[in-house]
Amino acid sequence: MRTSTFSSWATTAALALAASVAHADSWKFPATTTDRTFDFDATRIVLTTDARKSQRMPDFQMRVLLAGREQARFPGVSVDQIFASPDKKVFLGLSNQGLPGTAVILFSNTGRIILLANHGLAEFDYCSKSVTLARDWYDQLKPEIRWDLDNEKNPGIYLRDCKGQTIELLSTVQLAYARAAQLMAKTPR
Repeated sequence: MRTSTFSSWATTAALALAASVAHADSWKFPATTTDRTFDFDATRIVLTTDARKSQRMPDFQMRVLLAGREQARFPGVSVDQIFASPDKKVFLGLSNQGLPGTAVILFSNTGRIILLANHGLAEFDYCSKSVTLARDWYDQLKPEIRWDLDNEKNPGIYLRDCKGQTIELLSTVQLAYARAAQLMAKTPR
């Protein structure tokens, strides 16, 4: 009788915990289309979120325009912030959001993708992470982006991670992909 009572209690506790975890990471986008625009001289980047069909899983899209002419359109891409290189020919998009999943996108003003990393495929060194939405890996309030591509000794794009440390972007993305591969290898099949 005691085992049955404990088992029943454990099942109830597990269900309550699962419900609270799922509830803590719930969301609903407004049933509308919204654009966020970033202008850098002749380059305009437009991030669109279209939640008219689905408020839980909206369509995301990034468009790159140069002198008013569309250069590229990337479905399924969205970021929190976009930063321009000093010559405004290369752009860096960063996100701490699990939806749609874009963590890093580096692209040119002509729409050529140079680097792309998605949360899940790349497992960053997160300071906090929720079931779906939160993926805090860089300091969104003070990212301190530094374009140091001409440095012969240590070239790179540098930023602050969520722990306040300065990190180099390419090596950070490489480590994130390696970490994801290790996690996948450990996952029972």
